[in-house]
Amino acid sequence: MKKNIIVFVFIIFILNDLSWLALTLTLFAIIYFGMLKVIFLMEIPFFKKSAKRVFIFIFLFSIVISSKLLVFDIYKIPSSSMKNTLFPNDVIVVNKLKYGPRLPRSPFDIPLVNIGYYFNENARKRIKQYWWPYKRLSSTTEIKQGDVIVFNSNWRKDFFLVKRCVALPGDTLNIEDGAVYTNSTYFNNSKNVKHNYTFNVINKKGLYRSLDSLGFNSVSISQEKLDVYQSNLSQLELERLKKTGVIENVKLKIDTLNRKGLFFQPMHNNWSLDNTGPVIVPKKGMQITLNEENFSIYKKAIRKSEKCKLAKRNGAYYINNKKAETYTFTQDYYFMMGDNRNYSNDSRYYGFVPIQNIVGKVQCVLYSNYQDKLQWNRFFKSIN
Repeated sequence: MKKNIIVFVFIIFILNDLSWLALTLTLFAIIYFGMLKVIFLMEIPFFKKSAKRVFIFIFLFSIVISSKLLVFDIYKIPSSSMKNTLFPNDVIVVNKLKYGPRLPRSPFDIPLVNIGYYFNENARKRIKQYWWPYKRLSSTTEIKQGDVIVFNSNWRKDFFLVKRCVALPGDTLNIEDGAVYTNSTYFNNSKNVKHNYTFNVINKKGLYRSLDSLGFNSVSISQEKLDVYQSNLSQLELERLKKTGVIENVKLKIDTLNRKGLFFQPMHNNWSLDNTGPVIVPKKGMQITLNEENFSIYKKAIRKSEKCKLAKRNGAYYINNKKAETYTFTQDYYFMMGDNRNYSNDSRYYGFVPIQNIVGKVQCVLYSNYQDKLQWNRFFKSIN
C-alpha cells in the first residue's frame, strides 16, 4: 500500500512538471525507511532508542528547511503599499512551486543552517554577496499579469517586497492618467487598487455616517479647498460611497510631478507616476540600441541586474569599458506596482524586476494583525 501511494505521488508530480519534487520526496522516503531498518538492527536498546530520536530530529529538521526553501515560506507585510489587498502586519504564505523555487545562492539563504555562518567572521564579510550562480527549478505555471508576488529588492538581497505584476517580459507598457495599458490593451486591475480622488460633499454629517456604516474605518477624508475634499479610495470603496448619495463631482487626482528617483530620469521630464511610457519591459534576448532614450530607461537594469559597467563618454556608450552600439538582455524582467498606487515605492521608482529576484506568488493571508487587532475575517484569505 505504501509503495502504491509513493508511486501515485511520483506520477502526479511528473505530470505537473515537478520531477525534481518527486525525486526529492522519493529520496526522503528511502532515507527514512532505510535508516529505520538500520536502527532496528541495533541490538542494544539504549543505543537503538537514542539513535532513533536523533535521526527523527535530524529528519524533521531537514524537512522544515527543505519546505521553506522549495515549497512555501512566510512573510510579514511591513507597509501599506498593497492596501486594500494586503494590510500592514498581514502574515502571508508564499507559494514557491508556482514559479519554481530558487536554489540558495549563499549559505545565508538556507534557513536555520545560516545561523552557524553568522559566527564566522570571514563568512560575515560576504553576507551581502552571492556565492553561487542563479538557478531555478521547474515550475507549475508561468508568472501572469496581475499576480501578487514577493521578490528581492534591486538594491539589497535580504530586503523583500510585495507588489502586483502589471507587465510581463516583452510587453509595451503605458500608464495613462493612472490606468495601465500593456500592448495597447487596458489592464483590468483588482477593485482593491487605490487612487486619490477629489469630490464635493453634499452632506458632511451624512458622509461620516456612511463611512461608519460601510465599515470604512481606515478611510480618511481631507479638505483640499473650501468645497472640495479628497481621499485615497479603492474602486470598490468609491462605488459603494457613490451609492450613498453623499458625494458628487468625483474626479481622479492625477500625479503630474516628475519626482526625483523615478527609474526613467533624467531624460523623460514629461513622465510621472500616473503618466509613463510607452516603454518595453526587457525580455531575455531583447536587443536595444544604445542611445540617449534607452540609456535613460534601461541603465539601472543593465548596471544593477545585468551586472555590466555601462558608461557614456563623449556621446559614445561603453559596456564593460568596450565601445558598444547595442545591448542584449540576458534575462526576463517584470514591472511591479503596488495596489495603493499613490503611496507605493515600486517599479516606477526602482525599475524593472529581474526573474532572478522573484521568490514566489502570494497564496493567502495566514493571519492579520492590522491596526494591532486580530482580523478574524482575514484568516487564510486568498489573494487575487
